[in-house]
Amino acid sequence: MADSSTGDMNEPGNASAPADQAVVGLDDAGDGILEHGGRPVPLAIPGDRVRRGEGTAVIEPLSANRAEPPCPLFGVCGGCRLQHLGDALYAEWKRGRLLTAMERQGLAAPVAPMVRSPLASRRRLTLTAKGGKVGYFARGTHDIIDVPDCPALAPALNAALPALRDIARTAAGQRGEARLVATLCANGIDVALAAPKAPKPQRARKGRKPRVLQPLRILADDPAIVRVLEGDEILFARETPHVLFGGVPVELPPAAFLQATLEGERALTEAVLAGVGDAPRVFDAFCGLGTFTLPLARRASVLAVDGDPPAIAALDAAVRQVSGAKPITVKRRDLMRDPLNPVELNAFDAVVFDPPRAGAKALADALAASDVPRIVAVSCEPSTLARDCAILTAAGYRIETITPVDQFVATAHLEAVAVLRRD
Repeated sequence: MADSSTGDMNEPGNASAPADQAVVGLDDAGDGILEHGGRPVPLAIPGDRVRRGEGTAVIEPLSANRAEPPCPLFGVCGGCRLQHLGDALYAEWKRGRLLTAMERQGLAAPVAPMVRSPLASRRRLTLTAKGGKVGYFARGTHDIIDVPDCPALAPALNAALPALRDIARTAAGQRGEARLVATLCANGIDVALAAPKAPKPQRARKGRKPRVLQPLRILADDPAIVRVLEGDEILFARETPHVLFGGVPVELPPAAFLQATLEGERALTEAVLAGVGDAPRVFDAFCGLGTFTLPLARRASVLAVDGDPPAIAALDAAVRQVSGAKPITVKRRDLMRDPLNPVELNAFDAVVFDPPRAGAKALADALAASDVPRIVAVSCEPSTLARDCAILTAAGYRIETITPVDQFVATAHLEAVAVLRRD
């Protein structure tokens, strides 16, 4: 039975391409690449054939690498869009994304086998409630599809999905629409509701009073839900949610960054600790809540720096409660605009950095001029990781290993840890 997807495949320069083409590869998004060019085709796999029509692409699924998607909403929901890839093809393609990014920078990097999270492992979800529906965005649109069950979620979060849907529906009933972000913490589920903006008085229609948002009334019946926020206002709380890093509890600020899965976080932490080795003085750049800071402090003194005020405040409060660790210094600093200079960096035996998707070019430039013997680069974007590694290798560093970590299962997103040493 053929799958189908629609889209204009007659791009400029491909008007003469045959109507029936083989799929010969996958692009960076996981869409099928056609042998004679044209727009990549979603849901197509190497070995399939695609018949082109007027604005359509009909897939003849011939590939033996095709898998049966575990989610009944696959193809309709906009998430987990690569469930149709067979296990071996998926692992090879995803690891290949990292290899290709390195090759584009002229780097022959030793990429280890990919460390994988299970499908049911995500510890954060975002729900949108509008027009009587509560769920995710449909594929390729901003329409909402109802999601009563999600196989990508960690079991505890998926079990609470009915209660989370009720909260989102209640908020939408009072606000017109609602956006809910739920995070699975060590002691329960934290819920953050996005507060819609009230119209300004001068923009209110003539003859009508401006709408004033009243406080939401939320009752969380599910005992797994420990807190509900709207903006900075606490609507409901049993206790303060916290996460654990190196066994140390850190209070979770609203909308704080966390690794997508616990399994992925463990794999990244293990790779970071192995890369740092026995270095006695470590600089943890873009430290966030202390994902790597606190485990590193078991063996080394650590300077932890980040530009996010709530994250730094939460880490600083946690550090004050730590006993039996090496010294930890926590500082707020915008490392994108104001990285440490080479002289400051030379005070450390190892540097760990885990920047946003844009990478850490300014810090990499400073490290390239430093004498730091070990660098561990953590990244969620292969292209910027490759660029930063190229800066460092041009300055005399050698890539020892790169470990890809798959946290966003059945998506194109990939984490990686690169370990570099100065020869």
